[in-house]
Amino acid sequence: MTLSILKIDLIDAKAVWQRNFLVYRRLWKTELIAPIIEPIFTFFAFGFGVGSLVAAEVQGMSYLSFVGAGVLAFTVLMRTIFEMTYSAYFRMVYQSTYDAILATPINAESLAAGEILWAVSKGIIDCLFILPLVVIFGSATSIFTPLAVLPLTLGCIVLGSCSLGLTGRIFDIGKFNVFFAFFFSTIFLCGAWFPIELLPGWLQIIAYTLPTTAVIDLTRACLNENFASRHIYETIYLLAASLFFTEWALRSIRERMVI
Repeated sequence: MTLSILKIDLIDAKAVWQRNFLVYRRLWKTELIAPIIEPIFTFFAFGFGVGSLVAAEVQGMSYLSFVGAGVLAFTVLMRTIFEMTYSAYFRMVYQSTYDAILATPINAESLAAGEILWAVSKGIIDCLFILPLVVIFGSATSIFTPLAVLPLTLGCIVLGSCSLGLTGRIFDIGKFNVFFAFFFSTIFLCGAWFPIELLPGWLQIIAYTLPTTAVIDLTRACLNENFASRHIYETIYLLAASLFFTEWALRSIRERMVI
């Protein structure tokens, strides 16, 4: 059985990406309001509010430094997920954008790849605006801070492709509520706001299976220069998950859109 990834035409995928980018250029001012304002209030709430109650260091750093990776990763990943759920669903179902694209020589795999590339690009754009805030608030203390874009990009690929695959199999927009209930629940287990080691053993196992856990841990390492050998395994895990969910997303869009 041929892998769907091998059916991608990069030129066609770029055309889909460019279509979304041209739309974004007209709406960029309103699109950037949320990713800039939300992290500011989150930093005030967790960094200074909760942080003022945490006297001890967390994993050898202040709580403000610890929580910075969680704020950054959570905001960037959420933007990618929203783009590949509600926005993608509207393009696919209500606006019939996917039908129009598939009426051209572009195949379903290239369409899905272009959508994922755009979602990842949007996450990176937001990251570039949020990262300076992380530095300003004092949550980034390492010269490797710019490298935080790399694990966040991997995270966007994993969660973006997973979300698009799910979107291709949902026929009722209300069912996204179940997906987001799961995501918002697990965000408290992935080490964004407190160390995973504080959880019960069985819950730690669940936490370490979540891709967001690896993304946040790698991001924190870049922001605070606390690299460890486990980060190699986390990177391999994210790469494997990226391939798996991308393949699933491509197949889901083909099954949904091509009769």
